Amino acid sequence: AHPDDENTRLLSYYANEKHFRTAYLSLTRGDGGQNLVGTEQGDLLGVIRTQELLAARRIDGAEQFFSRAIDFGYSKSPEETFSIWNKDSILADVVWTIRKFQPDIIILRFPTTGEGGHGHHTASAILGLEAFDAAADPTKFPEQLKSFNIWQAKRIFWNMFRVKDEDVQGKPDIIPVDIGTYNEILGKSFGEMASESRSMHKSQGFGAAKNRGIQNDYIKILKGDELSGDEFSGINSSWDRIKGSKEISESIITLIENFKAQKPEESIKGLIEIRSLI
Repeated sequence: AHPDDENTRLLSYYANEKHFRTAYLSLTRGDGGQNLVGTEQGDLLGVIRTQELLAARRIDGAEQFFSRAIDFGYSKSPEETFSIWNKDSILADVVWTIRKFQPDIIILRFPTTGEGGHGHHTASAILGLEAFDAAADPTKFPEQLKSFNIWQAKRIFWNMFRVKDEDVQGKPDIIPVDIGTYNEILGKSFGEMASESRSMHKSQGFGAAKNRGIQNDYIKILKGDELSGDEFSGINSSWDRIKGSKEISESIITLIENFKAQKPEESIKGLIEIRSLI
């Protein structure tokens, strides 16, 4: 619903460890929040918090989207939120983002049942779940189809919070994601990267301690294709997914097989050729 609602650890993990295109949709720009760095409120605070989100994404590597929803401060219920936002307008924005970005999976930050407390939070989850179906329905917001095609994501999840490992182990609809992984190439864990990203929300005074080690986050499937493994089971993420990519795939395999750790410069020519093919 807002800047600072995102799970920067999950974004960092998917973007940098799994190397998937990853994005965060913040329905508002946080213009109804607090400001610990100045006197700006309203629209000007929205400008600040927009820039804080963009700074966070430059660290964790995800992309950033917004809707036209206004952050009007604390809301007690999603019904109150929708009476001010105009539900159909914001749903259209969410559907537009899905059709534009074409995600394989969607992860809601909050549940639809109200445990997120804030009315904006619950409303964001309700909109996300409805948009999962609406984006694939040509009768929904047909004017968008002049720019984009319909899109059906494979699955939609809720990123659970305050979860104890022992309470969810063995449940087939709940998947652990080890976001504590250490990346040797980057020289940091995704907990450390997430901390740096999270700390960009300076006007909110948000930050998190850096950490390493196994740290499971949990996502619960709400709709979509049946799971037969992890959240990406049955989803083709190889080059085969793209027409005409066979030569690219074969060239990458050859380059990796012939890589020499002591003479990495010998791979430069092949890398340039692959870039040209892409």
